[in-house]
Amino acid sequence: MAAGAVACSLGLFLAAGVPVQALAASPQFAYSTEKWASLQDDKLEFDEIADLIHEYNSTVEKNQIEYKDYQGKDSNEIAQEYYDAADEIESSIEYPDSDDANYGSALAAAQRSEASATQMREQGDNNVDDANVKAWGYSQTEKSLVQQAQNLMIQYWNAQENLKSVQNQVSKAEKDYETANLKLSSGSATQTDVLDAKETLLKAQASITTAESNIASTKESLCQMLGWKYGASVEIGALPDPQEQMSASVNLEEDIAKAQENNYQLKILARQVSNAMTSTLKEQYQTTLTSGKEAVKSNVQSVYQNLKLSEAQYEQAKRSLELEEKTKQTNDRKLAAGLISQNAYQSATYSYESASVAKETAAMSLLQAQLAYQWAVDGLASTQ
Repeated sequence: MAAGAVACSLGLFLAAGVPVQALAASPQFAYSTEKWASLQDDKLEFDEIADLIHEYNSTVEKNQIEYKDYQGKDSNEIAQEYYDAADEIESSIEYPDSDDANYGSALAAAQRSEASATQMREQGDNNVDDANVKAWGYSQTEKSLVQQAQNLMIQYWNAQENLKSVQNQVSKAEKDYETANLKLSSGSATQTDVLDAKETLLKAQASITTAESNIASTKESLCQMLGWKYGASVEIGALPDPQEQMSASVNLEEDIAKAQENNYQLKILARQVSNAMTSTLKEQYQTTLTSGKEAVKSNVQSVYQNLKLSEAQYEQAKRSLELEEKTKQTNDRKLAAGLISQNAYQSATYSYESASVAKETAAMSLLQAQLAYQWAVDGLASTQ
């Protein structure tokens, strides 16, 4: 994987010392002094993402505040809140006399209030939520945000590798353009050949701008997800290496059962079946629960197959790079002995650099596939 770290628009303090990250959600005693220092330094590590999402993500913070309205309440208590709201609306309705000057508008206002009260009662009748349902929903959201941030960090490093690839293409295009001009001078190429080479070079150079823009936008999205303000500065640490042959240690049937047990949406649906006040509602949620279990099974099977495919592609990329490394070593010796032209040597070097980028990209794809599988087992498998 990428061995170094790159400066990113992400950080804790401006030059003036003003914090650019939101206040943490947890009290100071939630982590050790060392852990807080790690979370609040100017370097983002991959294994810090979950804690940063929990402490600083705006959606998570909003959900934590909203949950206080539901904490400790069962479905009947929440339904009663709808009924109380309906009673309050109905008690405030004033029906106008037919000879009032504003009879039409006043009647319309009263009718709107009636409709609102009716809607509130229907929401109370249909309510299947309680504190547990809300808690599972908020937990699912937080875990999904962690996965999204992990993917963004992988995407960031992927974009860095893509930039290397584009720079490699520019170097090759510059050499080809130079060669085309030399051939034109010697009469072995036409003006059209030169123009074609120049067009290829210009397109490759334009691709650098696109690649750099992609890096910047991905970086900024990641930074803001983790609670930092626009324009701050931090280092992005290296990605962890993917696990070798993870699929070999997988027991798919056991993991499917775990995924169904851990799945947040299935927990919510099971609770909603229990909370439903009518047989019609119970049947509706039970049907959704049954189909959801099958969907989770299919999703885990799908991400498992993608895991195996990513492993195979990574192994192929490693083998290709090994061959290119051997070829490069041979060409290094040939160049030193004067047995290979500079152009031929440079062309082989481009192939080696491309294989190196392909191997890094395959490693990141494998890491992403491994994370996707683990998240599916841990509760985020799709229920649709």
